[in-house]
Amino acid sequence: MKAAVFNDIGKPLSFENVQDPEPKDGEVLLKVLGTGLCHGDVHIIMGDWLGDISIKSPLILGHEIVGEVIKGGERVKEGDVVAVYNAFGCGKCKACLKGYPQYCEKVKVLGVEQNGGFAQYVVIPSEENLFKIRGNPLEIVPLADAGVTAYNSVKGIEKGDKVAIIGTGAVSMLGIQILKTRGAEVTVVGRNRIKLNKMSELGADEVVESKGNYITDLSAKTENNKFDYVIDYVGNDQSLMDSMWLLSRLGELRIVGEFGGTLNVHEQLLVLRGLNVRGILYGSKNDMADVISLYYNGKIKTLVVPYSLQEINQAIDDMIEERIIGRAVIIPP
Repeated sequence: MKAAVFNDIGKPLSFENVQDPEPKDGEVLLKVLGTGLCHGDVHIIMGDWLGDISIKSPLILGHEIVGEVIKGGERVKEGDVVAVYNAFGCGKCKACLKGYPQYCEKVKVLGVEQNGGFAQYVVIPSEENLFKIRGNPLEIVPLADAGVTAYNSVKGIEKGDKVAIIGTGAVSMLGIQILKTRGAEVTVVGRNRIKLNKMSELGADEVVESKGNYITDLSAKTENNKFDYVIDYVGNDQSLMDSMWLLSRLGELRIVGEFGGTLNVHEQLLVLRGLNVRGILYGSKNDMADVISLYYNGKIKTLVVPYSLQEINQAIDDMIEERIIGRAVIIPP
């Protein structure tokens, strides 16, 4: 089969002919219909997460996957079109039993610990992680990761809550749509004017273009108004710096982006204002079911930008240069 293979840090993916995968008992073989390109893929390619996760090359990346069943099991049959919930835990630990296998110490993620979806075929370890879908499969692709993460990142936020979003990537574009279905008041700060315009189109009550420090520029534009929630979809030093000062009493900072930032906060700020900090990594199977339901009910758009598998390195360049408004989806031949 044809695949885009990660061989070396900092190098373009290699378009290669590789051996077709052979599913074992209990596994499912999918013909890949589309796989989303995530900043996580770029972090792996650039070596940003060395020391945090172990990557063994050669490896086929791609963890946001929709495909057609070629070899099925009990729940899914040949010809079914499915989206992959991509966190395969041990099923026995505390995290798994609570429904959060992404925190399992033995978790396996396709495209990270084993071959993923930037190829014509992929093996799925368990059919229990597959969601049957209908309609245009490419439009569903972003829901399998960006959508699940976005849904988890806004969970519990209600009508009238004041929310600041930092960042204008695909996850935040889904997040703002979900927030607006709940009646939240949302302000977005980012650096890309075209993406900020898109956030306005998706329902942002106010957008702030930052030329310097995200937090300083946001505070100046909003006249130091406080927020019930700050959701950081960037996660670098500049986005995290002083972000806790934006929160009203009993407010919460949610960190979604993984750009290697460090959060420094005085303990008295947390204690005297009753503030919380929460890290967001992916979400649960229930989150995936709920966000797919929102899509089918016409509440959110997935903003797909298609690329062929042969164009994947161009897609990576476009993501790095912030030319993609929405989610790049890689389509194999």
